[in-house]
Amino acid sequence: MARTSLSLPDELNEEIERDLSYGDSKSEWIRHAIRLRQQVDPILDEVYESYQREERIDLVVHAVREEVDRRKDEIDNGN
Repeated sequence: MARTSLSLPDELNEEIERDLSYGDSKSEWIRHAIRLRQQVDPILDEVYESYQREERIDLVVHAVREEVDRRKDEIDNGN
C-alpha cells in the first residue's frame, strides 16, 4: 500500500478525531473521504468547474439532506 504524508489544519484534525469511533482509524476515515469524492466529483463536473469547491460542497450537502429526509419520511409512513 502506498504511504502518503499530508498536513491538516489543527481544527480539521480535531474534527476528524471527534468523528472517529472506538477502533476507527484516521487513515481509513481519510481513505473513505477520498473514495467518496472520487465517486461524486465526476457527477459535479457536469455543472461545476473544479475550482468551485464551496458550490460543490453546498450542492452535495443539500442533495444528501433532501434524500435523507425523504427516506426518513418513507420510514415514518411505513413504506
